[in-house]
Amino acid sequence: MIAIWGGSYAAAKAALDSLSPYALVALRFWIGLACLVPFLGRNARADLAASRAHGLLAGGVLAAGYLLQFVGMNETSASTGGFIAGLIVLLVAVGGAFWFRTPLGPRAAVGLSAGLAGMVMLCWPKDAAGVGAGAAQDTVRGISLQIASTVSYAMHILLLTRHGRGKPAMAYCTWQLALVSVAATVAAVVDGRFAKMPGTAVEWTLPLLFQVGYLGFLATALGIAVQSKVQHRIPSTHAALLFATQPLFAALIAWATLGDRMERLQLVGGVTIVAGVVLTSLDRRAAGQ
Repeated sequence: MIAIWGGSYAAAKAALDSLSPYALVALRFWIGLACLVPFLGRNARADLAASRAHGLLAGGVLAAGYLLQFVGMNETSASTGGFIAGLIVLLVAVGGAFWFRTPLGPRAAVGLSAGLAGMVMLCWPKDAAGVGAGAAQDTVRGISLQIASTVSYAMHILLLTRHGRGKPAMAYCTWQLALVSVAATVAAVVDGRFAKMPGTAVEWTLPLLFQVGYLGFLATALGIAVQSKVQHRIPSTHAALLFATQPLFAALIAWATLGDRMERLQLVGGVTIVAGVVLTSLDRRAAGQ
């Protein structure tokens, strides 16, 4: 699943050449929701009622994450977005220390410092002349939106860990996807555009259909359903360790499909974030959440 999510950065970045950010999020989650509804089962009404409150809470945090991410993605490369997403592990460790009363160990503290240092390197102004033809010029605004999105995703992991146990997985996930779908649709209506360029029509090419399908079927329906079903069964930082590989998948797939290239300082920053993530995950006290 982490490899699929890593590939979603490149798919979303490519789809944003044709669709507005809010429209793409709405399409992605309506597709995901349509895939899950048939699996609610015979007790759908009771399951939905039992999981409504916590499902909507998790869905609200998830909606904030995706809307912030897709707007920020217009101003960052797919590989940069993937590296920033690696900060989820550090944020989960810090959030878990406060929420689950588990103190941060020395490795986690060093890892957090490394992650913050890497984030500064990613945000450092680039020399526009040094950016390759296939690369996106990262902006401070775009990176800031991606960081805010990552904070929301970390909160989502903590919420799933806290409230997911005992909830009907399909119903719990359905509430989350439904709220994100509605929120993104409202945002697209307020924004007043469906295509990337206002007043233009979307050209539904085969690559665009593949990108939207990938995001809707694999990265959303399958990915979030699996996460909602298993997240509560494992410690939050153990789960977050898996996210440490997501930046690598994102960068490799973006390089292979979009020609993304990062300047030396940004590349060092990305590697520093991954090193901090791994170091934090090795801290046994943080992993005991």
